[in-house]
Amino acid sequence: MNKNKYIGLSLAIVVLILSIATPPMFGLTELGQKTLGVLCAGLILWILEILPFGVTGLLVIVLQPILNIADAGTAFANFANPTVFFVMATFGLSLAIINTDLGFRLIRRLLRLSGNDSKKIMLSFMVATAVLSAIMSNVPVTAMFAGLAAGMLSKMGKEEGLRFGKAIMLAIPFAAMIGGSMTPAGSSINVLALDLLERFSGIRVGFVDWMAYGVPVVIMVLPLCWYILIKTFDPKDIDQSIVDTFVHDEKIPAEFSKKEIKVLCIISIMVTLWILSTWVPFLNTTVVAVAGLILFFLPGIEVFSWKQFTDGVSWDTVIMIGGVLSIGTAAIEAGLGEWLLSLFLETFLQLNLVTLLILLGIIIAILHLPLPLAPAIVAVAAGPIYGLALQMGISPELLIIPLAIFASCCMLVPLDPVPVITYSYGYFTMKNMIVAGTITTLVWIVLLSVWTPFAGRLLNVH
Repeated sequence: MNKNKYIGLSLAIVVLILSIATPPMFGLTELGQKTLGVLCAGLILWILEILPFGVTGLLVIVLQPILNIADAGTAFANFANPTVFFVMATFGLSLAIINTDLGFRLIRRLLRLSGNDSKKIMLSFMVATAVLSAIMSNVPVTAMFAGLAAGMLSKMGKEEGLRFGKAIMLAIPFAAMIGGSMTPAGSSINVLALDLLERFSGIRVGFVDWMAYGVPVVIMVLPLCWYILIKTFDPKDIDQSIVDTFVHDEKIPAEFSKKEIKVLCIISIMVTLWILSTWVPFLNTTVVAVAGLILFFLPGIEVFSWKQFTDGVSWDTVIMIGGVLSIGTAAIEAGLGEWLLSLFLETFLQLNLVTLLILLGIIIAILHLPLPLAPAIVAVAAGPIYGLALQMGISPELLIIPLAIFASCCMLVPLDPVPVITYSYGYFTMKNMIVAGTITTLVWIVLLSVWTPFAGRLLNVH
């Protein structure tokens, strides 16, 4: 462990000790202060990567019974949230596509449509990434398209490749985050927000109802994001021979394989059931995702083996999300939501809905700088946001759905797992991302904030 990690670990321990040993301050209860201490210590460990993410996730669970915040049964039961199972299932969905030639077929089709025009190629990549992210986790979708883009960039000259690389390697994660807001299935954050909304208020938002908030905004934001990127980096056209290498790749058979057909059929069934879940309550997003995962293993289908699945799941991510959900639930039950709300309630109550949402979006965008953990932001903020909605006399749905979408937008610095994937290729700098990401983030925040009241009226939500 290097020196910085020792300093970070020491800081987390000090924060935890202070929360236990000092009298309650700032209007907190003793339980609330201890819970806040565990939450802050966990955030320090996650942000500074002192321990593996999954280990810190387990730590914030076991500290709850040790510090008498919650009994062991409750702490571990809060881990077993539907969101955890949704995340596991989406890794299976991604693995099914990666294990076939479907991704390469998609890229070949896109290149045939766009030719060697770099701007059209970028738009094609962004549309395809956004569409897939609407039904898959953003991380594996980004990883798949980044790998395909890297193959193209490797065949280009240094100067030509660097300029196009900056644009395409930012376009892919930006499109994944934007596309992930189209449906509840687009992100575990969406599923978490809907679960918390139903838990707090009893309000169940259907799959199609969510799309009324997300799809129109994506249709507006995605082309604007593309325009911002091409104006910022001005990528030049690609040599036609490079495009031909992918378009005429003989390694990909002309006919779809049986495995590809099976995967497409299962994905089609899942999307259909997700849409039907709007009117059939037991078909919620997680149930359909897990059922789809099971189909991949059935005799005669067997898209991948159990070992391939377990190797393909990021268990660090799964356990981290479970830990965040557990301590987030404890924080809400300890009254931290009401405490946070009381700090801002008077100011927020004086704002109209659009202004409030714009302010909320900006606050969350700034929070992403020290806290690149969207599940933690949603888990901690959902309680006070729900209370704020009640105080304002509006449906919590009008605040919590935008909260989830804002939390998924991490375009300022490459700290979130989605932009980290393409940042690791070395084509763009942090400064490049800040410039393009700040403009795109503000555009997204404003458009979503303005559209939300209209979507609410369409759905008869006030």
